[in-house]
Amino acid sequence: MMFLCRMSFRLLSVLLVLFVTEALCAERENEVLKHSDSQDATEQNEVTIATGNLSDTSHKPLLPDVDECLQGDPGPCGYHANCTNTPGSFLCSCVHGYLMSADGCEDVDECVLAAVTGLQACGSGAECKNTPGSFTCSCPAGFVLALDGHSCVDIDECNFEESCRRELGNVCVNTEGSYTCVCQAGFREDRAACVGGLCRGFLICEDVDECVEEQRVCVGRGECENTLGSYRCVCQRGYRGNGTHCTDINECLTGDHGCDVNARCGNVIGSYFCQCHQGYSGDGHSCYDVDECAQDNGLCEHDCTNQPGTYSCRCNTGYTITADGHNCTDVDECVSRNDTCEQTCRNTLGSFLCSCRRGYQLHIDGHSCVDIDECKLQNGGCSHECTNTAGGHTCHCPFPLLLDQRNSSCVNVTSCALRNGGCDHICSLGAEGGVHCSCRAGWELSADHRTCDDVDECVSFSGGCEQVCVNHAGGFNCSCLSGFESRKDDPTKCQPVCEPVCQNSGVCVAPNTCDCPAGYPGPGCSAMCSPPCAHGGSCMRWNVCLCPPGWTGDGCHTALCSPPCVNGGRCVDINTCSCADGWTGARCQIEPVRCVSACKNGGVCVGLNRCQCVDGFSGNLCETAVTTPCVPPCQHGAACGPLNTCVCPTGTSGIRCEKLTCPVVTTVVSMARAVRKGFRESYVDRCGPLGVQLCTKYRINQARVYLQAYRVGYKIQCPDKTR
Repeated sequence: MMFLCRMSFRLLSVLLVLFVTEALCAERENEVLKHSDSQDATEQNEVTIATGNLSDTSHKPLLPDVDECLQGDPGPCGYHANCTNTPGSFLCSCVHGYLMSADGCEDVDECVLAAVTGLQACGSGAECKNTPGSFTCSCPAGFVLALDGHSCVDIDECNFEESCRRELGNVCVNTEGSYTCVCQAGFREDRAACVGGLCRGFLICEDVDECVEEQRVCVGRGECENTLGSYRCVCQRGYRGNGTHCTDINECLTGDHGCDVNARCGNVIGSYFCQCHQGYSGDGHSCYDVDECAQDNGLCEHDCTNQPGTYSCRCNTGYTITADGHNCTDVDECVSRNDTCEQTCRNTLGSFLCSCRRGYQLHIDGHSCVDIDECKLQNGGCSHECTNTAGGHTCHCPFPLLLDQRNSSCVNVTSCALRNGGCDHICSLGAEGGVHCSCRAGWELSADHRTCDDVDECVSFSGGCEQVCVNHAGGFNCSCLSGFESRKDDPTKCQPVCEPVCQNSGVCVAPNTCDCPAGYPGPGCSAMCSPPCAHGGSCMRWNVCLCPPGWTGDGCHTALCSPPCVNGGRCVDINTCSCADGWTGARCQIEPVRCVSACKNGGVCVGLNRCQCVDGFSGNLCETAVTTPCVPPCQHGAACGPLNTCVCPTGTSGIRCEKLTCPVVTTVVSMARAVRKGFRESYVDRCGPLGVQLCTKYRINQARVYLQAYRVGYKIQCPDKTR
């Protein structure tokens, strides 16, 4: 208080001196002006006098003006003052920052003057320091002088250096004149780790396990998986989805199973199972072949052969397997094979035996039979001539002898009782007791008077046939030429044949030629239809067909299908469809599995240009992603993508795009020439993602050489705060 009073008294004294000095200066200036006016009047009078009396030479000469400002150092005005010469005198004025007093120019303390008058030499928060002829403003720690050189601007320490150690989960928060370190979202302070001053200016943050501390974070089949600073929901094993919506994975269809190639895969909700095929043993993931023949010969009657996954029973030669696949039964080669024996076959167990008829003997091959030439053995028992035949022999007698009842000896003919007296047809005894031979009708007796020869009636009298006579043993037949047939009332006569038969009272007058009544010009005197009636249709009258069931239209050419063909199919026959574009089935109702454009995003083609999409996608080709909210939600404007993943914009990263990675661009705007060595400063600005407004921040520094200033500017993307 005393100091303030002294300063106030001193300031009042200075003001008083200034007032007195200015009053004295004004009075002196008035005296100088009066002296100047008097001198001007004198000079005028002198001029007048001189004019009145030019011959007067007694007038006094004028004295030259003395420039007092050039007298010595510091001159008549002293230091910190400017001297201005005037005619016959001089004026003193103080330089800026000084006031005139009785002792000369004294320094003005602008800082005290501002405090007394209520004016501000320096801005809010700045400290004023007086200097000779001026003053300076300085800022406390945590602030920097603004562009106007008077005010203080808070320094955002979080932009210049990493003081909070982000690797420990810290994030820097700027405060007025300082900063503080707090834990990032998803972290909390570990106070126990900072005992004893271990943490200086920062915290040790530990990750919060939301999966443990929060109940039912993920619902349904989703499982919570903790991440650094956050968490995410993932589907349980055997399911797929975004963690919020999970569906069962059919491992048997996708192939994501470990079943053996000799095992069957069965899908169950959330899992699958493996079962070895019949004939294999194991846990399903590893299956090995079972040797069924090793136990009881596989229940085979004869031989057992093991095979991969199964076995088979085989029978010995001459046996065949029965319907049960295990037992064997004898094969009757005499029935099943035609080339077993040439003549007689007898079946045996597992084989067969061949034998020959009388007159043959078995060949050495055991199958063929060889004829026995009985004539070479005692002439075959014949009394006269012997002729060998296949499987036997025949005895012959010279004329007029005949063979006896044993067919071996020759005897004289005495009656018709022995071999019909040697006659072919009729035997009779003559009056003299001899044998007489005669022939039946159509035959005539030959020159040997025993055998009968056929009489060719067609040669002798043409048989009485109208067209063709055909001779046969003992008679003849009448036949007709091509295009004719025998008349039923007289077989010797012929009549023409028409094909088709003449209808509608038409008469067949020549082969295939009908004499038709008017109105029936068609073949066989039928009606004419154009196009002709097809598929068994009947032409009822001119161009009118009676179609059979299943056909219709002109000429019965259009088939009927019931039910009709679908999906572009065409009926080509009765209830027969010709399908197009790969459709199949009796009515083209079965859709083909063919997609011209491939299914996307894991989709499977299940029809004609139709895809079955996995969860999270839709559309004909599964090209559209189904957006569902991500859990936990994406940050900093990120979009939720498929399978509960976030699509981070430029400048962000992390599972939930919770990390900001803004680039720092340093640009020197201007630099004073007097500064010998320029230096750059940098900071990291935590701007929002996908900002559209460009903002520029400047750090102002003053170099003490000639008070020249330079600044370093930084341009980054910042979010528009007005939206």
